[in-house]
Amino acid sequence: MLNNTDINDDNPKTPLEEIKQDVLIYINRRARLFKLDAYEKGAISSSILGYGIIVISIVAVILFFSLIGAAFFIGELLDSLAAGFGILALFSLLVLTVVILSRKKIKRGILNKTVEFLRKVEANDAE
Repeated sequence: MLNNTDINDDNPKTPLEEIKQDVLIYINRRARLFKLDAYEKGAISSSILGYGIIVISIVAVILFFSLIGAAFFIGELLDSLAAGFGILALFSLLVLTVVILSRKKIKRGILNKTVEFLRKVEANDAE
C-alpha cells in the first residue's frame, strides 16, 4: 500500500498526477478499512453465536435430564413407567407442534433480534 511518504519529490509531477495518486491512496485505505470493519463485525457475530450455541446445548442437556426424571416420577405415580414416558412423549409432541405452528413468529423474532444486534454494533462503531 502506498503512503504519502512513498511519493518521490525528485520526480516533478503535475497537480493532476498528484491528485490521481492521492485518490488511489484514499481508495486503497477505504477498501482496507471496509475489510477490517467486516472482519470485526463477523468476529463479534460469531462469538455471540458460539456463546449462544454453548448456552443452548447446556439448556438442552438440563431439559433432557429433567424430562427423564419427570417421566420416572409420573411413571411411579401411575405405577407404570411406560405411562410416564408416554405422557412426557405426548407433552413433547405438543410442544413441538406449537413450535412448528408458530414458526413465522419465531423467525420474525430472531430476525428482529439480529437486526437490533447489528444496529448496536453499528452504533458502537459510530462512537
